[in-house]
Amino acid sequence: MKKMQLLAFSLFSISIFAQQSHTGFVSSPPKFHKHFAPSAAFSYSVINNRKEVRGQYKPGINVGLSYVTHPWFAWSAEYSWFFKHNSSPGFENINAWNTELNGNLLMGMANSDLKFRFLFGMNYMKWSGTFVGPSLNDNQGWYVGKTINQDWVGGNMGVGFDHHFGNYFEGYIDFRIRFASEKRDLISISDTAFNFGLKWSPPNTFVKVDKNGKPQKKKNSSQGSSRIYKWLKRRTT
Repeated sequence: MKKMQLLAFSLFSISIFAQQSHTGFVSSPPKFHKHFAPSAAFSYSVINNRKEVRGQYKPGINVGLSYVTHPWFAWSAEYSWFFKHNSSPGFENINAWNTELNGNLLMGMANSDLKFRFLFGMNYMKWSGTFVGPSLNDNQGWYVGKTINQDWVGGNMGVGFDHHFGNYFEGYIDFRIRFASEKRDLISISDTAFNFGLKWSPPNTFVKVDKNGKPQKKKNSSQGSSRIYKWLKRRTT
């Protein structure tokens, strides 16, 4: 009988200790915070398939700002600028740039930090170059030294991979195509590009929340420990 009483008392003591030790414990999952994430990338692109020689990749710089609304989705506004180059035969002193607005779908891969990304959106492309001949389209309006300008609105589509490095940075690589219609002809691929970049991502994307879904405040461990220690007075005899 005494053994049963001792066992019951032990179980009761353990349960009381467990309740006290778990006071303030939050089982709610971390809450995602919307945030902005700037990025910069090296771009390697075939520019303007309609004017330049196809298959010749040219270097450029891509900068962007993403607005991450969910762990699996983000909007991104991007600008790509390409270094001045030539395309022989045909054009010299070519200047080209484009702006994009994309939606990005992110999908996790197993238990790793690697994510697969699918992007889609629209863009505005601007291109200009000096014609140096020979004429490939029998257009009598093109003469040597004439500056040819072209701009159009098109669509984007691409795939890529993202991976976190530390608490602040995220590396990524993607391949995208840009397609458009010129003078109401058939829609075709006008540009293809590889981007190799780095994105800054804030570390506090996920924060702990309380039962009401509000961010949980950090407890100051120094509170309540305001003891003052003094030397004991020497006892006089």
